[in-house]
This record gives sequence, C-alpha cells and structure tokens, in this order.
Amino acid sequence: MTSASLALFVAAAVGLASSAAVCAAPTASVAKASPSKEAGRKPSSASKTKLQENSRSALTLEGKSGFFGPFSMQVGKGLRIRAKFGFTIWAMDRPNDVYMLNAENRVYIPQTQREWLSWSRRGVPDVDISEAEVVDKPLVHGQPCVHYFGFQKIGNRRVKVAEFYCLQKAPCEPQVLDFWCKHFLIPAKYGFPVLVKQRVDRDMPIILDTWNVRTAPGADVDLHVPKDYKLTKDKAAFYFSNGGSLNKSDLEEFFQQPLK
Repeated sequence: MTSASLALFVAAAVGLASSAAVCAAPTASVAKASPSKEAGRKPSSASKTKLQENSRSALTLEGKSGFFGPFSMQVGKGLRIRAKFGFTIWAMDRPNDVYMLNAENRVYIPQTQREWLSWSRRGVPDVDISEAEVVDKPLVHGQPCVHYFGFQKIGNRRVKVAEFYCLQKAPCEPQVLDFWCKHFLIPAKYGFPVLVKQRVDRDMPIILDTWNVRTAPGADVDLHVPKDYKLTKDKAAFYFSNGGSLNKSDLEEFFQQPLK
C-alpha cells in the first residue's frame, strides 16, 4: 500500500476525533491568515482580479478547513473539492447527490447531501445563527468582503456563536452558495464564506481559513465521476479497497502483516 493510502487512512481516522481536535489544525494559521492583517497589505498580482457575479466564471479557493484539512476547491455550477481524502463532487443539477472519489484506487462512493454534510461536520457542534451584525468591510486576499458576528438566541440570552467573512459578491449560482453555506450553518443571505470561526464549548476556533481566492472567467469545472472509476458502497471499501471491493489481501497489504 502506498503512502497515499496511509494519508487516506489518517484522514478517515481524523473523522472520528472530537470537535476540538477536528478544529485544531486550522487554528495554527490564524495569525498569518487573519483578514484584519490582510486588509492592510498590498494584494499580490494574482489576487488583484475582483470576483464577478458570473456563473460562467470558475472560482478557486485554497486553504485549510476543520472539515477537509488542507484543500483546494473549484466552484462553478457545483463544487469540486480536493483534499487529503481525495475528491468530492457536488453539482447543482443533481442537488441531492454527492460523490467522494478515491483518486489512488480509482473508486467512488455516492452519498446523499444530508449524509455527506453530516460526515463533513463530524464532531463539530451545530449552531443556529438567528441574526448577524456587520463588523467592517475589509479586503481578504484582495477581495471585498463583509465581516460579521453571528448570534444565537439561547433562552433569554443573545450569544455570539460565530464570526465569519463573506465575499460581497457571490460569484456562483444561489444553489451553489446555499450548499457551501450549509457546511458552516451560515444563512446564505450573508454571502459566500471564506473565513469562519464557530463556537465550540467556550472557544471560537477557525473551521474555514482561506489563503487564496481567484477566478478563471469562462472556465468549466468538471463535476462528473470519471468513467474508469468503480463504484463502492461503504467507507471501508472506499478507503482501503483495490478496485472497488474490499478483500482480506487489501487489509493485509495496508497493515503489512497477515491478519489472524
């Protein structure tokens, strides 16, 4: 089994961690990726192109997430997310279908939107943002954004449960915006989130930290499962199988010793 398989195993194991562990990885990048500092910097030439509200423009984000780890995501008429566990594809014309792809073993597993969102947020507690306040309107990586505090009503108290930065103009269809916002439980009316902090116990760790945002006007995002990928129906086979079905030899190869 290659080192890439080991990476897939680690990614699967991370999914079983506690909410604090899930959110810990992005927190390390707060200082260098903080929009408040970014607002005072001169944007790089790669980030000077302002985003356009155009469904034919492909948006690319790179960063780190408490859900995906380091990732690169293309946004068009759907999402194509590349992360440690492989690829995830969702298309707005098939809104209830999400496909996870294991690029090493060339297999895929279909899930419903609800199943995948539940898996994606594993261990991170839910919040219910009932209202939001505008803090300021900074530049994040050269892109105009709106900075919000999000609040939840808990009994008679108004509790701050989120802080987030959204692009002023969402360069995608409303259905795509809505799907992306569901990951972070942010109402889509506030815009396309590029940095999100969410309350976990008494802390407010980062669960989305975007490092780069750029567009490619007129580009198409490939939202189809390659024809040579084989279907698998459970996560064990998806992560560890060789060719779609999980055999004893696959596990022995991974653990590098015979199973008793």
